[in-house]
Amino acid sequence: MEKEKKKKKEYSTLKTVKRMLSVLKSYYPKLFVYAAIATVALGVNPFCSIFLPKVAIGTLEKGGDDVIRNLVISMAIYLAIAGVLAFLAEFMENLLTGEVMTVRMEYLRRQSEKIQKMDYKYAEDAKFFEKYDKAMSACNNNSDGVEGVYGKLMRFPAKIIALVGMIALGVSLNPIIVVALILHVAATMFVAAKAHDYEYARKEDLAKAGRKVGYYEKTSADFRFGKDIRIFNLRDRIMKNYKTEIRAYSGIKAMIENRRFALGFLSLFTLLVTNVAMYGLLAYKAYNGMPISDFTMYIALITTLLTAMIDLGKDVTFIRNEGQYVDDYFKMIDDDLISEGDKEVDASDSVEIVFDHVTFRYPNTEKDVFKDFSFTIHKGERLAVVGVNGAGKSTLVKLICGLYAPNEGHIYINGTDINEIKKENLYSLYSTVFQDFNILAFSLRDNVTCGVNGEKVNDEKVKEVLTKVGLGKKLEALDRGLDQMMLKVIDENGTDFSGGERQKLAIARALYKDAPMVIMDEPTAALDALAEAEIYESFADLVKGKTAIYVSHRLASTRFCDKIALFDNTGVREYGTHEELMEKKGEYYNMFVVQGKYYRENPNADAEEQAEMKECEVAV
Repeated sequence: MEKEKKKKKEYSTLKTVKRMLSVLKSYYPKLFVYAAIATVALGVNPFCSIFLPKVAIGTLEKGGDDVIRNLVISMAIYLAIAGVLAFLAEFMENLLTGEVMTVRMEYLRRQSEKIQKMDYKYAEDAKFFEKYDKAMSACNNNSDGVEGVYGKLMRFPAKIIALVGMIALGVSLNPIIVVALILHVAATMFVAAKAHDYEYARKEDLAKAGRKVGYYEKTSADFRFGKDIRIFNLRDRIMKNYKTEIRAYSGIKAMIENRRFALGFLSLFTLLVTNVAMYGLLAYKAYNGMPISDFTMYIALITTLLTAMIDLGKDVTFIRNEGQYVDDYFKMIDDDLISEGDKEVDASDSVEIVFDHVTFRYPNTEKDVFKDFSFTIHKGERLAVVGVNGAGKSTLVKLICGLYAPNEGHIYINGTDINEIKKENLYSLYSTVFQDFNILAFSLRDNVTCGVNGEKVNDEKVKEVLTKVGLGKKLEALDRGLDQMMLKVIDENGTDFSGGERQKLAIARALYKDAPMVIMDEPTAALDALAEAEIYESFADLVKGKTAIYVSHRLASTRFCDKIALFDNTGVREYGTHEELMEKKGEYYNMFVVQGKYYRENPNADAEEQAEMKECEVAV
């Protein structure tokens, strides 16, 4: 509770609005010109409907032989002016809407840039996304958040001008009317503000529940899950969980809406009092001789003034409420989410990695993946990392790449602490194939080159690496060659690769980058035995002169490496060459024998894989 109070104190609507206007001044100053023109048109336009009855009925009340002609002339002039103002108001409304949307796109671009540059640890932190859920959704649509607030701000001066004029007319009738209106609007704003405060206090609960609903919504609609859902009859289970999460989400929303409903009785009471005061007073004036033309004008005035004041009150409340999410956006943009060093590493002669008494656990967890872990990967060494699931093999890769920082101890890259190295320089050291690699809706060329270092693309090199990983024939079969779009998300004529072909493409991407260190985390998991054998055979050539880490469950791959590190839950359990570890007859020996036994006993095992295992056994 104290935390929530502190958050409320930190938020200032005026400071947020000031910053938003400062952004406009710096990047979109023409919007102020558009807003000024709109202010005139939108500010004057409401009075057309207020004075129209008075002009028409007033002309008739004067009578005379020319009453019809005078009425037609006055109506023609009046409607011409009103038409011009209405057209200008509508035109400026549309212009402002389009320009404000452009401003939102700039906010969205900055947000995207921030997310892409922030430390990777936040990308896997659910609490981070719960905290900044509303900040990230502040740019997601046209009606709320950034665009919603700007839209209200651009129209705010016009509404103030119109309101001041109508209040002046209302006071000329009786100040009590204006006072009653102000009280009702104040009550409406109070109710909206209190309801929002309660909703904001529950924003992380709402975000967490919404994230769960979103997962099942995506799962039930994503064609990638279609085969599993059908074959394993997961539909009922998914829908059951989906309904459970929807109920949980709806429960939170219901609590928020119930609070809003209860507070709404105050607004309803003030509305009744206001209507009694306004229309009662107007009826009294009419009873005592008020002209019909004035009576109709004041009826129109009261109706328009009530609507305008409520509308302005809603705008103020909207700016205050949605501004809080825009403030969250600014906090995320300002928040230091990047741990950046200022040094650069010279890796022209390969890379050495030293883990010095490293302890690491993932954010918001208590279990240490590594505890007081020390280990060295020497320059030019080809290291095979093997072990059971959950032993920390992929975590080792993430730490080496600087995606996570150790909680204790140090990691040195060529003698420099990894935390002191510039991220751009650090990432340039690695050509990595992750387990969960992604193919992008770019051309085949761009999927391989990825705009490495902004250099000019070398098409011959692209073709060369594709051929090396076994995609040469696939490339020749594509009508558009390297220009072929991948996936069908952007281009309906895009193509998609099989799981094995995707994995080859990921390896080609790593080879094209040609970084001084190659890291392959289960790079052949989706390949058939023959394709895997091709990668094994060319592995030495692919990583020649580089430091290389090869993470795999298949021990046949270890014979292509200089050293083998067997990981378990305590860290590195065994280390050495294949021959040395087989002689020890430890855990590596047991795992190797089990895999070898499978290939010997399984008559359907691929001959290439059996040959590999036999070669390794003979080497012992």
